[in-house]
Amino acid sequence: MENSQAREKIRCIAIDITNKLRLKKFIKRATETLRLLWKVYRKIESISKSAIISFQKELRPTVFEKLVVLDDTFPQAQPLGFRNAEINEYFQKLPLFKSFTIYPMLPGKNAWFQHGYGTDEKTFKKNKKLYAKFYPQYAERVKYLFPSRKYQFGLAYSFFLGTTHTLLPFFEKNSIDFVFTLYPGGGFGLNHPGSDQMLREILSSQCFKRVFVTQKITLNYLLDKKFCDPEKIEFIWGGVISIDFEKSPPKLFYGKTKSTFDICFVAAKYSEHGRDKGYDLFIKVAHLLKEKIDIRFHVVGNFDENDIDVRDIKNNLVFYGFQPPSFFLPFYSQMDIFLAPNRSSQLFPGNFDGFPLGIDAASTGVTLFVADDLNQNICLKNGEDFILINHDPQDIADQIIQHYKNVSLLYRIGENGREIVRQTCSAKNQTEKRIKTFQSILSKKCLFID
Repeated sequence: MENSQAREKIRCIAIDITNKLRLKKFIKRATETLRLLWKVYRKIESISKSAIISFQKELRPTVFEKLVVLDDTFPQAQPLGFRNAEINEYFQKLPLFKSFTIYPMLPGKNAWFQHGYGTDEKTFKKNKKLYAKFYPQYAERVKYLFPSRKYQFGLAYSFFLGTTHTLLPFFEKNSIDFVFTLYPGGGFGLNHPGSDQMLREILSSQCFKRVFVTQKITLNYLLDKKFCDPEKIEFIWGGVISIDFEKSPPKLFYGKTKSTFDICFVAAKYSEHGRDKGYDLFIKVAHLLKEKIDIRFHVVGNFDENDIDVRDIKNNLVFYGFQPPSFFLPFYSQMDIFLAPNRSSQLFPGNFDGFPLGIDAASTGVTLFVADDLNQNICLKNGEDFILINHDPQDIADQIIQHYKNVSLLYRIGENGREIVRQTCSAKNQTEKRIKTFQSILSKKCLFID
C-alpha cells in the first residue's frame, strides 16, 4: 500500500515536472513567435508608411511653369549684384517669369570641385522676407525648389558653369530644356581639363538649348574646341549693371566740389592678399603716392589692415567692409578712379575675370583704370573711354598722376565710358537679347510668355 502511494506520488511529481517543462518550452516558443510577429508587424508598418509617403508624393500636383530661373543664391538678404538686377528685370518684363532657389545639391562625379550649391529652406525664407522689403511687387514669384516635388518647366535658365552642371541631373530627370549664361568664374577655366569635362557634359545634353557667352575669349574658346553647334552659342558682350544708375546723385569734382582726389578698389577677397583682383598692387600704388596727401584710397569688400601692412598709408586709406546696396550710388558719386589691376589664373589654372571690372562704377561716371591681360576688350577705347593699366605699380602710379594733373581729361574719359557701359550693360539691354532667345525656344513648343 505504501509502495503504491509512493509510486503514485512520484508519478504525479513527474507529470508536474513534465508539464512545467512543456509550459516553459511553450512560453519560450510563444515569446519567440510574438517577437517574430512584432518584427513582421514593424516591417509591414514601415512598408505601409513608405507606401503612404510615396502615394502622397504621387498625389502632389506637378509644378508647371513656362519660364524660370534656377539659382543657388537668389534672393539675397541684401539684394545686390548682377543676378539680382537681371532677375528683377525679367520679373518686370515677363509677368509669367518665376525664380526658384535650388535646395542644397552636391556636384556630379565629374565635377572638378567638391563644394555644393543651393540654399536650405530656412535660409531661403529669411532671405525672401528681406528681399520682399526691397521688391514687394516680385516676392510672390520667388519660389523654392523642393527635392520631393515634381516639376515641368517649359524652359529653365541658370548662371555659371558650376551651378548649371550641378543642376544637369535635375534637368535630365525631369526632361527640362535649359539655357544658361557662361559667365567667367563659377568653376569655368580656359584649358582646364575639369572645366572642359563639365562643359562637354552640359553642352551635349539633349536638354541643352542655348549658351550665352559674355566675352569674346569665351566665344572663341567654345568654337575652337567644338564643344557644341555654333548656332547654340550667343554672344552678348559685358555684364549686367547691378545699381540703378539713373538715380545717381550729382557727381563731385576734385578741385571744385571736393578737396580730395579719390581712388577706389571694390572687390571680395578670394585669395591671399587678393592677388586675383590685384589688391596687393592697389596697396603698392597707394604707397607710391602717399606723399600726395590729397589723394585718398578707398577699399570696399572683406579686406582690412591685417591683409597687407598699411601702417605707412593709414591716413590716406579707408576700409569700408561689405556694404548694402544703398551705399554705392553716393559712394561712386565721390570717386574719381576705379582701380582694378586684376590678374588671370590666380584662383586656379585658366580662371579669369570678365572685362571690364567696375561697370557699376563706370555707369556713374567713375573713370576705369583696369587691366586686361587676356586682351578681352572689344568695346572701350583706351585713353578715350577708359585707361588700360598693366601690373607694374610704378606705371600705374604714373598714369594716375598724369590724370590727377589733368582732371578735365579724366572726367571726359569717365563720361565717355559711362555712356558706352550704360548702352551695352544696362539690365534692360542685356535682358532684351536673352528674352528674344527664350521666346524663340518656347514658341517651338507653342508656349508663349508675352
